[in-house]
Amino acid sequence: MRRNPVRESAAWVMGRARWARLDEGGLHALAQELEDRPVPAWEGRYHFRGEEELTLRYLLLLDALNFCFWPGKEKWSVPGPAGERLTGYFALAYALRRTAEESPDFFSSERLCALDKADLQVVLGDIPLLRPRVRAAREVGWLLRRFGSAREFFRRARGSCARLVELVTAHLPSFRDSARYCGRQVFFHKRAQILCADLFGTFAGRGRGELKDMDWLTAFADYKLPQVLRAKGALALAPQLAARIDRGEHLSAGSPEEVELRAATVAAVDRLVELLGKWGRPLRAFEVDWLLWHLSQGELPFPHHRTLTVFY
Repeated sequence: MRRNPVRESAAWVMGRARWARLDEGGLHALAQELEDRPVPAWEGRYHFRGEEELTLRYLLLLDALNFCFWPGKEKWSVPGPAGERLTGYFALAYALRRTAEESPDFFSSERLCALDKADLQVVLGDIPLLRPRVRAAREVGWLLRRFGSAREFFRRARGSCARLVELVTAHLPSFRDSARYCGRQVFFHKRAQILCADLFGTFAGRGRGELKDMDWLTAFADYKLPQVLRAKGALALAPQLAARIDRGEHLSAGSPEEVELRAATVAAVDRLVELLGKWGRPLRAFEVDWLLWHLSQGELPFPHHRTLTVFY
């Protein structure tokens, strides 16, 4: 199997890390906690699933816009089904689902290429970082124009996560999730990899969702997984970094501290996969990621780190 540059980058960073390290005892305890937890089912209440071409366009736009929901005095939210008030990722998924159902032409290459802030605000309201989200949506429009259809774009991946990540990062600049650390370029590709998992989940691993190398994926290094890993004792931070996070200070994108948090997330999930496999619970990194992300939605004793970025 082709090597994943994210996994290699994380291992390289952790060999030099000063701000974040894994705690083996905490990892064992967390693995025991996860051992009997069922992997969360794909959330069908909020995501769109319809005609194949529109569904694929929806997924491209969903993951192009899937970043940084926390800025602002109040949480960004949208009305959900049955009177729910949705925030964060599920708010985005549901707002785009409503648009796919009511105004499918919104996902055409013509509409997306010409998108402006007012157009996106009609769909998403006062979502944070509106301007970079408009740019990301336009990129999707240009990609659709170049390939003629989302179906043709995904067909080029030939059922491979590794190939799909290569395609996405080649053609969509906002998905090129990398940083410089100790003079070397390191990769995280959070949104490109999560597109693979979303494709797999939406189509239940069949048809367009039949990807032969799902175990190639790493964890999707964001701001919620480091929070839950720290809360569970699996991730230990230098006291200065822990204090900055707890005070709500912003960490610069690409700073050593931020890069190490993300690398530690990838390495921790790989270690959890290893431990669970030894104990007879074979899970893949994306499945452990899903378990941890759902855990992170509960009350935690520490805040998440704050980094303004389009990558997560």
